[in-house]
Amino acid sequence: MTRYKFGDIILVLFLQPDGVRKKRPALVILDYGDDDIVLAPITTTERKGKGDYEIKEWQNSGLLLESWLRLSKIACLAKDDIERTFGKLTLSDRKGTISTWKKTYKFI
Repeated sequence: MTRYKFGDIILVLFLQPDGVRKKRPALVILDYGDDDIVLAPITTTERKGKGDYEIKEWQNSGLLLESWLRLSKIACLAKDDIERTFGKLTLSDRKGTISTWKKTYKFI
């Protein structure tokens, strides 16, 4: 089975609220090497809420349009739902993602 790394950008089939599965980009957060993967959706709709991170170097990451990462919307999906890997966040954006993660999931 394919092993993914933090920062990989994948195309995955997400189940929508209406029950339809649509291909959407997502960021790999965690892969323990089993059949599932933890990821965060990526959107082209501007988002500025808690847990949202603007991908600064989207052109160098394999994305076609300006994009935002939704760290407050993480999901665990089966690897069978992954269509392909098509990019990777730059080091700068990986650091920004980690910083946003720490602010979003600050534990007391």
